[in-house]
Amino acid sequence: MNPIFLPPPPPFSFIPFPPPIPISVPPPPLYCPPPPHLILPTISTGIHWNKPPPGFVKLNTDASYKYNCQRSSIAGVCRDEDGIWMFGFSSRVQSGSSFEAELMAVREALKLAWDKGLRRVILESDSESVVNRIRNQTIRQPKNQMEEIILECQGYGSRAWSCFIQHTRREGNFAADALTKKLASESFDLHVWNHPPESLSLILLADMIGMEVPRHGALDKNQIAQLKVMKRELLARNLHWY
Repeated sequence: MNPIFLPPPPPFSFIPFPPPIPISVPPPPLYCPPPPHLILPTISTGIHWNKPPPGFVKLNTDASYKYNCQRSSIAGVCRDEDGIWMFGFSSRVQSGSSFEAELMAVREALKLAWDKGLRRVILESDSESVVNRIRNQTIRQPKNQMEEIILECQGYGSRAWSCFIQHTRREGNFAADALTKKLASESFDLHVWNHPPESLSLILLADMIGMEVPRHGALDKNQIAQLKVMKRELLARNLHWY
């Protein structure tokens, strides 16, 4: 019996896959936010520091008054819309009251912001009386040093820039409060902090992620432990938050 030969199969036509479309990867931003799994849950009353709107910077000011010697310390912290440190300041001042010291802190912050060319500024103070006096008091002829400072602050507010002065709760002013206790020296010379002191690193991280701060103005043990873990992980990934 003759063998049956099947015809050879038609030649196989190989159609290669199209080359992959090149993917454009944008360069990494200057600030790399923490990975989502590192963001801590909120654990308190919901009051905390808030980032400014896009295009604005936020200046927080505070003062610490010593009744027995009429000597105070003032400080301010300036951060951008991502919560990144821009500058800070601190100084000893002579003041007759805590109100006057708070006023002096606001005046110094406005002066520095203007001199540095910042033109979209939100300034926050935890002294509601200071904010109200600056925003509402009409002064034609100052009668004392406090009224002179108020008038000077109002003068900055009327310049050609977008500058808003508003009140914040103490829980939202934690970084500025901490900086009043971190003076570069005992002199009355103004010190400008181009980089934040290391002692503020956890506070700045807590602010950036929106962690609520207790009313007494200090992080509790659990918060500190969580922040330290997060700090180590961020540094291991070369991610910086200030």
